[in-house]
Amino acid sequence: MLHGFTGSPAGFGDLALPESVAAPVLGGHAAQPASANFWAEVERLAALAPAASHLFGYSLGSRLALALLVRHPRRYRRAVLVCAHPGLCTEAERALRRIADARHIRLLREGGLLAFVSAWEAQALWKTQEALPAAVRGRRHRERLSHTAEGLAGSLASVGLGQMPDLRAALSGSRCAVDLLVGGQDGKFLGLAAELCAIMPRARLRIVADAGHDLVLERPAFCSAFLSRGMSI
Repeated sequence: MLHGFTGSPAGFGDLALPESVAAPVLGGHAAQPASANFWAEVERLAALAPAASHLFGYSLGSRLALALLVRHPRRYRRAVLVCAHPGLCTEAERALRRIADARHIRLLREGGLLAFVSAWEAQALWKTQEALPAAVRGRRHRERLSHTAEGLAGSLASVGLGQMPDLRAALSGSRCAVDLLVGGQDGKFLGLAAELCAIMPRARLRIVADAGHDLVLERPAFCSAFLSRGMSI
């Protein structure tokens, strides 16, 4: 179970999970140091659960999960991925993303964690969460504040989207059964999921109507039911 950027394993608390689950803290979150680079983090995670046969990932966690499928293609039988991204297509796009991430890193280091979280939560990406109860949104807010500014800066510098290679060609040979979960209001990731379905032979798209990017927070019951079905196959 791989959480998203600024998240934690505690963010899976509303999901009904199988009995045996490994939910590591990603590099740069809580007290876990950031890895040296993207592939170092992938291999660190692979070593934590060498016998795993299923993956669940959300956002950053889904990107790392895709990389695990590339690096260890025979290990995983099924993956359930929420808002997966296979990486930017060109080095020019990655360079532009690194510039954007550098602004976030500067805000973290100069403005501090609270200023960064305030800016992060103001993004249109989270607009659908305005309909959630204040207590639910508050829980996610406190989760974000449980990290350190330097840790999140390290995460962006090592595993941010600008540091991730384009995995499309490698994923075309994947034989893992992959279920891609996307909120119906998350237009960018709907497009990416459709692209992944065209690339990966055993990928299926599942759209959750009237939901946004963070389905783990917005639709935990759906994720739980789907996860249970997926993990039992």
